[in-house]
Amino acid sequence: MSRARSGPWTEASPLSDRADTQGFGGVIVATKLHAPPARPGLVARDRLAAALMGGGPRRLTVVEAPAGSGKTTLTAQWQAAEPGRQFAWLSLDESDNDPSQFWTYAVEAVRTVAGPEFGANALALLSAREDVRTLGLPALINELAALERNVVLVLDDYHAIMDPAIHEELAYLLERLPPTLEVVLTTRVSPPLRLARLRARGELVHIRAGELRFSPAEAAELLAGLGLELSEDDVAQLQARTEGWAAGLYLAALSLRGRDDAHDFVSRFAGDDRDLADYLGGEVLDDQPDDVRLFLLRTSILRRMCASLCDAVLGESSSLGVLAEIERSNLFLVPLDDTRDWYRYHHLFGQLLILELQRGEPELVPELHRRASSWLRESGDISEAIHHSAAAGDLAGAADLIAGHWRPYFNHGRLATVAAWLDSLPVETVECDRRLASARAWLALDFGRLEEAVRWIDLAEAAGGEMDAETALLGAVCRFKLGDVAAALGDARRATELAPNRTSFEHAVAYCLVGVILHWTGEDEEAERTLSEALELLRAGMNDLGAAYALGYLALIEAKRDSLDRAEEQAMAALREGDDPAFPEHFVLTIAHLARAEALKRRGNLIEAEMAAARAYELSRRGAGRPEMAVALIALAEARHSAGAPGEAHELLERAAAVVAACVDPGTIGELVEDAPRRLVSRRRARAPELRDELSDRELAVLRLLPTALSSREIGGELFVSLNTVKTHLKSIYRKLGVEGREDAVKRAGELGLL
Repeated sequence: MSRARSGPWTEASPLSDRADTQGFGGVIVATKLHAPPARPGLVARDRLAAALMGGGPRRLTVVEAPAGSGKTTLTAQWQAAEPGRQFAWLSLDESDNDPSQFWTYAVEAVRTVAGPEFGANALALLSAREDVRTLGLPALINELAALERNVVLVLDDYHAIMDPAIHEELAYLLERLPPTLEVVLTTRVSPPLRLARLRARGELVHIRAGELRFSPAEAAELLAGLGLELSEDDVAQLQARTEGWAAGLYLAALSLRGRDDAHDFVSRFAGDDRDLADYLGGEVLDDQPDDVRLFLLRTSILRRMCASLCDAVLGESSSLGVLAEIERSNLFLVPLDDTRDWYRYHHLFGQLLILELQRGEPELVPELHRRASSWLRESGDISEAIHHSAAAGDLAGAADLIAGHWRPYFNHGRLATVAAWLDSLPVETVECDRRLASARAWLALDFGRLEEAVRWIDLAEAAGGEMDAETALLGAVCRFKLGDVAAALGDARRATELAPNRTSFEHAVAYCLVGVILHWTGEDEEAERTLSEALELLRAGMNDLGAAYALGYLALIEAKRDSLDRAEEQAMAALREGDDPAFPEHFVLTIAHLARAEALKRRGNLIEAEMAAARAYELSRRGAGRPEMAVALIALAEARHSAGAPGEAHELLERAAAVVAACVDPGTIGELVEDAPRRLVSRRRARAPELRDELSDRELAVLRLLPTALSSREIGGELFVSLNTVKTHLKSIYRKLGVEGREDAVKRAGELGLL
């Protein structure tokens, strides 16, 4: 059962299986959650540390400067200088431009200091793939507020995040940040956040490139710490030529080690940052032994590396020793964990290495990527494996990886990740592969782009080979959402015929959809039989959402038959079918709430009926198709009309009519929309006008609260009158209705249309 907005249609239910996927469909890369360890000989930046540690409470700290300026190092030094504070660390990269993945990793980062139980509810709601600001972030904020100790969350390399949704969500978090959390961003560019507002409120510390530049004294200390003995004039000249740029000083120091002509080198040294990096990068490489130089160049394709991965890429077995030697030589190798198993190159240095590799051995680059992909695929890092397959130009291999692994990522909300994988392939490759075209169709459905989904379904059907159950099911879901019930019914039945057996996922879901559509074509007896059988199949397949969907429709059928006890029983069973925290927020529960609204309305409990109808409409907007959204609008319109809001009811009916007008074949839903205004008029005429005139406004107000669970005292509180006044009104109401008590009054008032 999918947690996708497309409903119970995508295989492999993440609601019952999150252990392997850590809540977002992929493997949590633990190295992203480690702060870089402090290197020996680092220069103490006392003036900057004072700015970071001083001052009162703030929401945000931004360390903003170009590559190689020491942003991450400074933040790590701050952490080391305050051992009493809890720092949670997240190193970001381009793959984190997916809201679900970004916030999952943020929660995992906080867990490193708050414990493994932190954020469980927030993760469940984030994986439900609804609006992050509606569900996930409020839950996260509540859990952050309950922390016993304050936490500093470092988002390192935030410039890698380019998704506007993530920026907006982070801004939302910052505006509502509890005092238990402080956020730190290290970034090459100014983040698109409301910094001016935070600055004006004294809630921002902002360190920029000018402040990160090494002073002459700091430059001298850095160079001395790297074993260089330079004159004061040479240090000053080198500091001036590099403009205090940390990476430039460091690269210069590496080039100077072992030279007898240090003074001449410094005097020749010139150029801006780019020229400097190109020049010194070459100098550093030229000074390395052949085996180290080759290792640096050929492993530069890796975004993260360990010894066994490097061995696989290089076809050797000596990487462990070479990595240790490179780290000892301070060659811009950054440890990613405390055990020195995983590393990455300093970003700038890594870019230089890749450029040099492409210049020197361009024909080898695809093969290196292929080897990396193979190792990563075997180790379970599918996202990185796809990246390297695409980089190798291995379109068939990348397509197979995507086709084999997109579902769990999709089901856990990583739509942007799946879209990025597909974007890495030529469009024609996706169009001609049924598996990939189907993935594009699911994405389009999930984003609400129904016309685009139709195009991709057509391409999937035309992609060669005989029609299969999955493609037929995809077409059925799309056509039902579009409101073409006749075509959807044909596709759903075809999917059941093409399914390998009755117990298969495709058959169970398609059979359920057949029952749903039969209901909307007026064949309730056959619909009930089909849905009952589908319910057994869905439960056998542990498809909680599919089972809840079938139960909701069974409840709706019972409610329309006036089997109200049975209807409410099945509706509540649907709402309890799943135990995942995200389950109640899924749009398939629209139908269960509609069934409750109908049953409650027929009982005369109009206030609770209105609440159920409002909940149904709220959920329908999260991914239900046009037919179900139209029905939810009609139910809410009737409830609002009964509550004395005819204008709002009329507006809701107009919206329902517009939704149905966009349907190709809405089935009986079209008749419901056409008949809704007449039903409202009928209900108004069915009221007993003489009795309505006899009841006072206060008595009518009390009468409308009788179907609720409010006590007489609580009714008085709602109406701002005393308990004795409520009792007086009740006696008058009972007398005028000719009843003896509250329950009979509710029943009689419902019959007379007074509710």
